Amino acid sequence: MLAAGPFADVNWPLLALGLEFPVLLALLDCFNRPIDHFANSAPDRRSWLGWLAVAVITVPVLVGYGIVIGYHFSVVRRNTPASRGWDTMPR
Repeated sequence: MLAAGPFADVNWPLLALGLEFPVLLALLDCFNRPIDHFANSAPDRRSWLGWLAVAVITVPVLVGYGIVIGYHFSVVRRNTPASRGWDTMPR
C-alpha cells in the first residue's frame, strides 16, 4: 500500500465498491429479467450472464463498463416502451 503521496488518503475499499456497484446491478438485472427479453432466449441470457461475470472481474481496469454498456443497449434499452414506437403500444 502507498504510505505517502497523493493517494494516501483514498479509501480503497469504498472506491472498489463504488466501481463494482453498477456491474453488480446489471448482473442482478440480467439474472431476474424474463427470458423473452433476450434476442435468442435462454442461450442469449446465459451468454450475457457469463459476460457480466467477466465484467465484475475487469471493472477495476474499466473494461467491464464496456460490457455493461453493451448489455444496456442490446437487452435493457431494446425492451423499453420507448423503443417499440407509439403504434405498437397497448391501448
